[in-house]
Amino acid sequence: MGSAPPIPATDWLPDDSETESFSLPDGRRLAYATYGDADGYPVLFCHGTPGSHVIARLLAEPARQHGVHLIAPDRPGIGNSEDASVTLEDWPDDAAYLLSHLDIDAAGAVGFSGGGPFALACHRLPEIERIALLGSSGPPSVGATGRVQQFVGALSRHAPWALGRIFRLQRWVAVRRDPSYAVGFVAEEVPETDALSADEVARIVRADMLTAMARGPSGIIREQRLLSQPWPFALEDISVPVSVFQGQNDANVAPSTGTAITQRLPDASFEAVDSDHLGTLTAAGNDALAAVQRRTHV
Repeated sequence: MGSAPPIPATDWLPDDSETESFSLPDGRRLAYATYGDADGYPVLFCHGTPGSHVIARLLAEPARQHGVHLIAPDRPGIGNSEDASVTLEDWPDDAAYLLSHLDIDAAGAVGFSGGGPFALACHRLPEIERIALLGSSGPPSVGATGRVQQFVGALSRHAPWALGRIFRLQRWVAVRRDPSYAVGFVAEEVPETDALSADEVARIVRADMLTAMARGPSGIIREQRLLSQPWPFALEDISVPVSVFQGQNDANVAPSTGTAITQRLPDASFEAVDSDHLGTLTAAGNDALAAVQRRTHV
């Protein structure tokens, strides 16, 4: 199974060429993309909210260098994945079917931003050996929630139609504006990586936004509602090792959230990252992949 094609030098919009899909037992199609080393250690990547598999492109080269087979599914209602009322409690079942589809019996998991809770939810899967969080959202009762997140969470619960209009407007503007418009939602400035220029990073971020709403905003609205409510599992019950990376200049997820999550997890490490929200992914993604690649089972 090959990896996605390299990032083109010219501007681009998301299409179906880099994703594959398979049928879940209930008949839904779940889409996913792979990056890095196709023969490497499998790592499940959980994208943010809003977000899609596209953002995993930022870790494609670090994954290749670490010998990691990065598997990035689009959750229900995102990208090419069909929509369904999948909750945080249900998501691990979809993830398990994906791992089984790929004949994977041992893997790590990485969650970025709003994908962190979905990565943590997979702790109950016997295949998941380690988890890493990059600027992860926390339960409503843990850490601090920014005003924007509070506002979006409230709209998702009480006026989803209004939130849908906001997301549609953002997508409409993103299609017509420079890629830096999309970056403004997740970073103070566009970061560079060892493999990607700032311009390429910006294009990936914009494509991630566009892909997230390719089927409309319903999947995103449902996830925003889920993340603003109590989680169906306790952090104290997560037994697998978790590595937490938290940007100290993060305007999307308060730095105190990463510390609070770490303190409640039974087996966790914490690393402060001198960066903003998106910068946590690009600056610490390499270390996150290295952390989850270490096996805990013989």
